[in-house]
Amino acid sequence: MEDTICSLCGQRSGSQTTGSGTQIAFYAYMSSNIKIKTLSKQKIFVYDRVETNIGNGYDARSGKFIAPENGVYVIHTTTVAYDRSYSIIEIVQNGVIKDIGLADAFDHADRASSSTLTILNLKKGDVVNTRVGPHYGGNYLESITWARMSFSGFKLM
Repeated sequence: MEDTICSLCGQRSGSQTTGSGTQIAFYAYMSSNIKIKTLSKQKIFVYDRVETNIGNGYDARSGKFIAPENGVYVIHTTTVAYDRSYSIIEIVQNGVIKDIGLADAFDHADRASSSTLTILNLKKGDVVNTRVGPHYGGNYLESITWARMSFSGFKLM
């Protein structure tokens, strides 16, 4: 098994590209909590703190990831509801819902976290973002105190 792992690592480490282009990866999170009363259905979440943006596909002004090239991408989100709050989170590709998460702490004064992992076949220029779903309520979504609301992804192949 060790030989197999070392072989795979050797194959990956010798290349800085994924097929036809450069490596692509992003990770961004929200720098503060979001009051539920500021949300509206289909409002795009904007993750303002960018830690990684290899390939410059993520736009912190709009909250959108625009695929720099064709490929299969892995997209991940984490959402945290706190203090009797909840929200449905939609992962959207070109306006079409591809995945849904629910962070639900509505019946208790503690946290509830939701994570999604979505594999998408994207074409260059396709737009992926997260947005508020049809149901939300309570006090706020939490980011920074104990957990972060984040949006990340990378090109798999």
